[in-house]
Amino acid sequence: MWDLERGRVIREILRCRGKRILFQAPEGLKLYVEREIEAIRRYFKDREDMEFIMWGGSAYGACDICDREGKYLGVDLLVHYGHEPLPYVKPEIPTVYVSAYYNPDREHLIEIYRDIDRILKEYHNPVVATTIQFKRILQLYNPYLILGCRGDIRLENNRDILYIGSGRFHPLMLAYKFRREVLTYNPISGEFSRIEREEVEGFIRRRLGIISKLYLNPPRKIGVVLSTKKGQCRTGVFKRVIGILREKNIEYIPIVLDEISPENLVYNVDAYVICACPRIALDDYINYKKILLTPREFEMYINRDFQYQLDEISPEDFKK
Repeated sequence: MWDLERGRVIREILRCRGKRILFQAPEGLKLYVEREIEAIRRYFKDREDMEFIMWGGSAYGACDICDREGKYLGVDLLVHYGHEPLPYVKPEIPTVYVSAYYNPDREHLIEIYRDIDRILKEYHNPVVATTIQFKRILQLYNPYLILGCRGDIRLENNRDILYIGSGRFHPLMLAYKFRREVLTYNPISGEFSRIEREEVEGFIRRRLGIISKLYLNPPRKIGVVLSTKKGQCRTGVFKRVIGILREKNIEYIPIVLDEISPENLVYNVDAYVICACPRIALDDYINYKKILLTPREFEMYINRDFQYQLDEISPEDFKK
């Protein structure tokens, strides 16, 4: 199902003359990568000095590479599956990114193209967006590629958006950013659906409602949370939020950790500003006892601005 580019990985291992190799994959690919490791191990069966290690921790995206841990372990090469490099993530050890392109058989590929052509015709040629896994099979549609938590696409003449891929995070991000309906097509299952405008407006209302709670009960103390994950360590945003809190004479506590979870945020504060992945505040807020805000939402509260702005990670966020 997925092209894991075994030949290229082996060539990179040979090129770097690596002896200790660390493999990292997101949850949906870990079992596939486990089999890849066994196949690569067989290729190097005469090399008793080689060690192949599977990273058992998270791999939320290219923002979450385990290069620091690999450096600590003395790893010669990190093989990261499922993502492309981000411009603001600089690995500390040699790293190979394997996109894990979707690789359907010819019959299924024809069905995919038939479905997409029908959707494009029915909805008057919408803008196409996708993620790296489907980039190769969608080249003829010239899609916008979504990297990380950022939806850099241009909408001309009020065209619709068609997201082609699996999962709901990325199409929801586009719907929230542009405040409009988004068409979705899953090339694996063949399922077509829509993120309706009502769902988008409901999200905006919920987020504005959370911000409004702070007006009714102004926070006495705020936790400012930074993740050490390389592509989420938005130090520039972290410092900006702290600067605003100082200027407004609001008490705060800076909190730095790797994995942000309800179990780790147990402090005596009224709200947290999450200067890491926006998904934590936008998707997982229901799991937390305290209010969670993105940096954009925090600034909306400070500026009394009710024009909702989606928080997106950008290279400027990492300037120290």
